[in-house]
Amino acid sequence: MPSLGLPREIIDRATYDRMVARYRDHAIRLPSFAELAVPSRLPDSVEAGLAGVNPDAPDPLNLFRVHWYNDAARRSRSEVPGYLVLSESITGVPARIVVMLGDRFPMIRAHKVLAAYGCLMPRLLSGEFDPEHHRAVWPSTGNYCRGGIAI
Repeated sequence: MPSLGLPREIIDRATYDRMVARYRDHAIRLPSFAELAVPSRLPDSVEAGLAGVNPDAPDPLNLFRVHWYNDAARRSRSEVPGYLVLSESITGVPARIVVMLGDRFPMIRAHKVLAAYGCLMPRLLSGEFDPEHHRAVWPSTGNYCRGGIAI
């Protein structure tokens, strides 16, 4: 099975164990990459909690909205990610061009929250990042930085 960029081993067991204990003690649950890839896998309890959460709020439940399947209001899921099809009459190109809509993500209305989550999670899971001692630095002046701050 492919690793999806996730570490196959724990690099720092003590840091990992502290992080797991901290998250357990504070009842912190993070979405898995599988849940973000196929949001229909989210537990009913998460779905019910999301119903009352503003997608722009700094609420941890919004991490479960960090996927492409948000509807235009960003409060529910859509069957297919939002997109536009540009016709040849507009582009001059004799092919259909499909544009994904990246403004349906929570907290910052930009798809960079997904990139930031994808960069932080492997470090949490391997014990390379200790949220009690390290600070994440998001090297960008744009949406990636904003995404990192949101995450």
